[in-house]
Amino acid sequence: MHVETLGHGRPEYTLVACVHGDETCGWHAFNRLKAADLSIRRPLKFVLANERAFKLGVRYCDIDLNRAWPGQADSALHEERLAARLRHEVEGTTVLDIHSTESRGCPFAIVTGADAASLRLARSTGLDRVVDMSWLGGGVTASTEGVAVECGYHDDEDAATMAHRIALNFLAAEGVIDGRAVRSTPTVYRVTGEERGAGFRFVGENFRRVRQGEVFARRDGTPRRADDDFYPVLMSTHGYADRIGFRAERVGTVTDAIAG
Repeated sequence: MHVETLGHGRPEYTLVACVHGDETCGWHAFNRLKAADLSIRRPLKFVLANERAFKLGVRYCDIDLNRAWPGQADSALHEERLAARLRHEVEGTTVLDIHSTESRGCPFAIVTGADAASLRLARSTGLDRVVDMSWLGGGVTASTEGVAVECGYHDDEDAATMAHRIALNFLAAEGVIDGRAVRSTPTVYRVTGEERGAGFRFVGENFRRVRQGEVFARRDGTPRRADDDFYPVLMSTHGYADRIGFRAERVGTVTDAIAG
């Protein structure tokens, strides 16, 4: 794990990158932030989480770090030990956890619980969509206040550019740096389940409603039809070994979610 601090004093905010070692957009975004002439108003911590996997260019070494949460300091598994260290490192700070993905439909924010504090942070990203992933559990923001962002397709240059833009907006909106920011009113989606299976080609579109009976994936010419209406989230052909992705319901706007 690599840790840096910008500014002076005890950091109240943390940027987390490379929870998955092959998702390097957050690392590139932080380097751009460091190279810029930013006016730091509140100290900011940066954590390159899975440094070993990052150097190897792999998603993880033993197990998915998000699924290893909250970790175990004396585990034989690298990511379980790392999760315990990372949990301690971000404790007491507000987190922006930066990711990229194999699925289309980015960028969007992710929260663990659609509480008012989490949704306020989602607004600070400036993004138009936020997904409540409480159904799956785990992850950095499961034990501290924060929001995750999916910035783009796996790790091309566009994902790094988007990560930088989101980080700038978030930090300005939260008063960490000087600058103009947009506080959005995103549409909220809540994950309600998953679509299991290997070898499927996803033929739908993330965040576009799939209606009951509609074909949204195929394998060897055999269609996979929806049992009921849902919105695909993080669905892709190659993103997971054992699932196509997740089913979600559309809650409404942030205001609707808080009122509900």
